[in-house]
Amino acid sequence: MEELMAKIEANDTRMKYLEKRDLEFTNLKSAVSQIQSDINKQAQNILLNEIELIGIPESPAENLQHTFQLATKKLGVELDEKDVDWITRVGPRRSAVPPSLTELQNRMPRPIVVRLLRRSKRDEILKASKSRRNIKSNDLDAPGTPQNIYFNERLTKENRILFRDARNRAKKEGYAYCWCNRGAIYVRRREGNAAVQLRSQSDLDRLFANTKTTV
Repeated sequence: MEELMAKIEANDTRMKYLEKRDLEFTNLKSAVSQIQSDINKQAQNILLNEIELIGIPESPAENLQHTFQLATKKLGVELDEKDVDWITRVGPRRSAVPPSLTELQNRMPRPIVVRLLRRSKRDEILKASKSRRNIKSNDLDAPGTPQNIYFNERLTKENRILFRDARNRAKKEGYAYCWCNRGAIYVRRREGNAAVQLRSQSDLDRLFANTKTTV
């Protein structure tokens, strides 16, 4: 009996140790997740003055400053050269080997990223782009086949992935709206419903898990 009681006590001690270790691991995992969220939030704040242009074909002698000014003029936004801090293409540089015609047609040009000195000017451009969605690359003197031009907020890698997943899931679940505002991602089922902000993949999973059980 004493030997049996000793074994029970030993097992009880071991169980308490394992439970404590599991709790410490859970707390550590939560702390790491919070740190990652804070870092992403800070990184997104750094990008709040930046805007991204998608769909403008590349050329060796391109003048990005001129192209961007033409684009904002098409939107009806007055822009001075002093409003722009810097402008550049982002992403891996294309191969120097001339591509075939098929490859050239399927190749997506690298985005153009512009950092503006005033956030209000960036917001003005994005607002104007929502009502002028018919701008094409040939309107900006860009070479090649005309392509639609899109003006987007600049997002961190984590937020780009979350925004992409949110759009896909929202469409699948019948949500009418999914948008981004100052780096924050929102969805709304239909007009009149409250908007739901998504801060992480966990928020996304919880939202649509609840949707399946309530719809």
